Amino acid sequence: MEQIISVVQANFYPIIGISVVTVASLIFSFSYMMRMKAQGNEFLKEHPDAAKVYLTVKALITSEVVTVHTVDGRSPFRFAEGGKSGFYLTPGQTEVQISYSYTRPGVLHKNVTTSTGVVDKVLEVEANKKYLLGFNRKEKQFTFESFAG
Repeated sequence: MEQIISVVQANFYPIIGISVVTVASLIFSFSYMMRMKAQGNEFLKEHPDAAKVYLTVKALITSEVVTVHTVDGRSPFRFAEGGKSGFYLTPGQTEVQISYSYTRPGVLHKNVTTSTGVVDKVLEVEANKKYLLGFNRKEKQFTFESFAG
């Protein structure tokens, strides 16, 4: 017990610093998620027929991420549910700016990331439907398909 006390006393300031950073990170993450949810709810009040577009995110040894940058030149209204995230679109055609990045372990470097850069794409959605926006690495093209769920 005395050893534990002496270790805590010797490392008091680093322990406090790490604790403060951890708590601050949790508060920031929680407030960001609440703000994102509030913006999404406000968007849904104005557009109750909005479609949900889920973004592909895969992460194990390699990671694949599709990111939406703008929707009709504005920031997208995002949502997160059940570990999945995405954004809302109003029915009809919408111009979006999206990108895809793929990261894998490297041989000479820690990680190697390839990206499409920002790409302009027109997406067409129907009211109250769900869609998945992904990327086919073999064909090097974005995919966009509806699904039931």
